[in-house]
Amino acid sequence: MKTLFINVISKVTLLSAMVLLTSVASAQGQSLAHSVKVDVPFDFTVSKTKLPAGEYSIGRAGRQSDDIVLSIMDLDGRSKAMRLSNAVVTTRPNDKARVVFHRYGDEYFLFQVWPAGATTGRQFPESQRERVVRTSRPAVGANVKPESVTVSIEQ
Repeated sequence: MKTLFINVISKVTLLSAMVLLTSVASAQGQSLAHSVKVDVPFDFTVSKTKLPAGEYSIGRAGRQSDDIVLSIMDLDGRSKAMRLSNAVVTTRPNDKARVVFHRYGDEYFLFQVWPAGATTGRQFPESQRERVVRTSRPAVGANVKPESVTVSIEQ
């Protein structure tokens, strides 16, 4: 009986370790350890920072950090904005990396970043500025969802 119990515990431990290693490896492959480069055709806002249309690199704020804090940099490698993000999951990964914006009239707010082929992306919480814009427009109102605009990225 004691041997059977030890065998069961050993198998459960081994199985748990295998599942953990598999999930860590797949999460690393879907992370923003390698930044995505995007050509944004319109001006947009990240938190309180308004950025002009142009080419940007979005990735981890620090080389050794995780995906929680993301940096939005211009082509010269200068950080233009940094923002906390949350994990978001989909069951339908896209072959191309993509960036999603919320649009209210002619104002755009960075909303999500998805690496190519990933089931896990990063989503930015609604900023105070976006909340003000969303609730101040009579045509939009507080309960109406913004239009989502997706920019796909060729890599």
